Amino acid sequence: MCGIGGVANSKLSRDELERVLIGMQRNLHHRGPDDRGIYISRDGKTGLVNTRLAILDLSSAGHQPMASADGRYRIVLNGEIYNFQALREEFEAKGETFLSRSDTEVVLKMYERYGPDCVRELEGMFALAIWDEQERVCFLARGPLGIKPLYYYETNGAVCFASELRTLLGTGLVPRRLSL
Repeated sequence: MCGIGGVANSKLSRDELERVLIGMQRNLHHRGPDDRGIYISRDGKTGLVNTRLAILDLSSAGHQPMASADGRYRIVLNGEIYNFQALREEFEAKGETFLSRSDTEVVLKMYERYGPDCVRELEGMFALAIWDEQERVCFLARGPLGIKPLYYYETNGAVCFASELRTLLGTGLVPRRLSL
């Protein structure tokens, strides 16, 4: 079990965003005590956090948020992609190289090639966020059965998301009221 979270297209200053992300990460620590990471976009308006429980790739090569080779995309992933080895072999047969043994890197390369449609090929339980630095778009998805949670709140073009509802509420950005 890992924890993911983030804020996309916020109206916060870079320092305020960093404080929110650190708080989110602190709230998710119990979901992934092996590693943690924070990414803040170049414009300082979007950030991703991860707490990692290392299972498939125990090395630092599986660190998240993971960046694509050109730095355009960043991904945080919670879950397990059961068919990642087969997908990886398909990419390797086409000459693609990998730096880690993680399923996260396979998903990232699939997104680079196929965009949001890549999730149709993923078998497993997952929740993920991918930030596109060039288009300034954050793609959120979870597996079709919803085993891995992904809570989100959207307001005025900004999105706040996390693996746990209490993490969202802890940001101070999400009102504590029900939406009918």
